[in-house]
Amino acid sequence: MRAFGGRVPEVTPLLPTDPEAIGGYELRGRLGVGGQGTVYLGLDERGRRAAIKLLHPHLITQETARTRFLAEVEIAKRVAPFCTAQVLDSGTINGQPYIASEFVDGPSLLASVKDAGPRGDSALERLAVNTITALAAIHKGGVVHRDFKPGNVLLAPDGPVVIDFGISRALDLSQSLTSSQVVGTPGYMAPEHIDGAKAGPEADMFAWAATMVFAATGRRAFPGTTVSAVALAVLHKEPDLDGMEGDLAEVVRDCLRKDPAERPTAAEVSDRLLDSRTPRPAPDDTEPRRPPEPPGAKRRRLGFAAVVLAVPAMVGALYIRLPGEGEGATAHPSPTPPGAPPSATPAPGPSKEPGQSPSPTTGTTEGVSTPPEGPGSHPSPAATKSDPAPTRRPSLRTPRPKSRNLGSLSAQDYSDYCRAHGYPYSAVWADQAVCSKDREGENGTIAGPTAVCRWKYSGRPNVRAEGRNCVSGA
Repeated sequence: MRAFGGRVPEVTPLLPTDPEAIGGYELRGRLGVGGQGTVYLGLDERGRRAAIKLLHPHLITQETARTRFLAEVEIAKRVAPFCTAQVLDSGTINGQPYIASEFVDGPSLLASVKDAGPRGDSALERLAVNTITALAAIHKGGVVHRDFKPGNVLLAPDGPVVIDFGISRALDLSQSLTSSQVVGTPGYMAPEHIDGAKAGPEADMFAWAATMVFAATGRRAFPGTTVSAVALAVLHKEPDLDGMEGDLAEVVRDCLRKDPAERPTAAEVSDRLLDSRTPRPAPDDTEPRRPPEPPGAKRRRLGFAAVVLAVPAMVGALYIRLPGEGEGATAHPSPTPPGAPPSATPAPGPSKEPGQSPSPTTGTTEGVSTPPEGPGSHPSPAATKSDPAPTRRPSLRTPRPKSRNLGSLSAQDYSDYCRAHGYPYSAVWADQAVCSKDREGENGTIAGPTAVCRWKYSGRPNVRAEGRNCVSGA
């Protein structure tokens, strides 16, 4: 299938170590391996295809983290299926979480641009509208994608579809219980995301704009020969938008601002893109004009208006002169109906301004009036008796066992970690493994030191990183 240009992912045979089924899906082959896990082609009991992503076992090792991960995936199931691959199911198999989503039969935007070149004007506009519609639906569902990139946009026969939304956020939150790993792809991560700050919908808008630059030009918005150089360009340089023009270029520029507060929302971008292509109606000059009035019509109209205004005045005068219950009675306020109690008029007393403190002559406690203290007054025995100071009890907490130092991470450890997960190119940046499938870092991921430590010492319990040191235990 090459209707959009690009390679459709090839289904490869299962390995002997792969499961035969996950959840209610029979596995028919592998679709690929990435930094988060292995993706399989599955069939449900009715023969419908689904993409099953089985996460790598070292990414989530604690039961609380698995529970949190699956809870976040449940939120992703509520996202409206507007230009998105719907999340169908989730669960665990042998302690490894998995996510089943709608299978999309088409190449990725990344493969399409590499094979067939950048998108044309109309195709680029359709891509922009469809993908921003997907992000608007994702954000409205309370989900943040966190890894929007050309590889996560599939070109289906009926239009572009966004995949893997919510998985990166779920993985990020579950790992936050025990690590500080940053989940994302270099070149499409917002500055605040690279800095390790919270990545919200604003970070998705940055990634969307960077993806549109790649689709329009075939280049990254922030070029660099190494992954670390790309990350530094995102943090400190302006984007390269050469080759982009018109309204889309202005929208993209606004979405690539360094300050997340200055970026528009997905709904605002959608409105701007649609408004820019919606023709405005021309002013209507065909409204029929009134025929000229005959002579004297204006005077008759004014005379009639004077009569209309005079009638209410005459009626009002008659109403005032109309006698009441007795001859010659004048207008008065309506008397109190018979049998009704007379209106209570408050007796004059000292006025109290708003916010004025209560009078010092009285005090209230829980709505009961109490006499003030003063000369000759005696405090109650309860007021003079002081409570004894609380006795401090010795702490019953047992001292936490010391963590065991397993060793420090070397540059070779980072490189081996990346290669083990299918990334031949690697770099170390801010104690993190920057893995990539090419020298430019277009298709890659970032793994924190805790993830590398857990991979290196996979048989040890409660492994985490302290800097570049791997420790286990409490």
